[in-house]
Amino acid sequence: MALIPALFVAALLCTDPRSTASTVDAAAPAKAKAATSASTVEFTADDKRKLAASFWAPKDPKGAAPAAVLVHDAGSSRSELAELGERLWKQGFAVVAVDLRGHGESLGTDKGWNKLPEEERSRAWTLALRDVKAAADWMREQPGVHGSNLSLLGDRAGATLVARYAQRDDDVRCLVLLEPKEETLGFPLAKDIAALGGLPTCIVASKETSATAQSIADTGAAANDGHRYVEVLIAKGAAVGTTADKTCVVNIAKYMSTQANPQKSGEKQ
Repeated sequence: MALIPALFVAALLCTDPRSTASTVDAAAPAKAKAATSASTVEFTADDKRKLAASFWAPKDPKGAAPAAVLVHDAGSSRSELAELGERLWKQGFAVVAVDLRGHGESLGTDKGWNKLPEEERSRAWTLALRDVKAAADWMREQPGVHGSNLSLLGDRAGATLVARYAQRDDDVRCLVLLEPKEETLGFPLAKDIAALGGLPTCIVASKETSATAQSIADTGAAANDGHRYVEVLIAKGAAVGTTADKTCVVNIAKYMSTQANPQKSGEKQ
């Protein structure tokens, strides 16, 4: 995978030399809005599972827009990431937000997540890795998409999927993880981040989860000769994620754009 040096985004960083944490105001979260620029698409995973997704097509079908794949939380759906998808599209990305198997419009013949016994959920979540791969593969085939410039975002449990998938795809430029835990549904996220070997990563956390976020960042640095490639964005509100306020959404989009377009970002500095 491309090991791009982490470029500092002024809106995201603090002055603490030990940490890359910063603060934005998410005290008054806005409700997710329906994205007017997205269309509904369908593609198939390697095991023939049909998946529904929202697709924000590149503005220039003959261009080379960076791609973003958005992955929702367990028990949620792609609709929760619509506002962020719309913002990324306005930032110049081609975006796909997928309903994972057993969720949203990708329910199919699978049991809905809320009906799965607890002991079956870890296995079901592991199978959902195929859905992330299907979304990334489908994006690479779309006109106007830069197939080797891929950014991934995972919300809470979805963070475990994008971090694990990134180890298998050399085209991933960066990760954004919304309120992740160090381990979820059998996925040791902190170890997976450490194994990425310096891939630019931004963790978005609330004050309540900031210690976990910093621990994940520290684990990554310790495993990579002290290189701090994981930035931590701390929101003031009690929760971050799909209903984050507009400032938080804008800053996430700026971070992803900086990593996807390092030359343009370098020109501005």
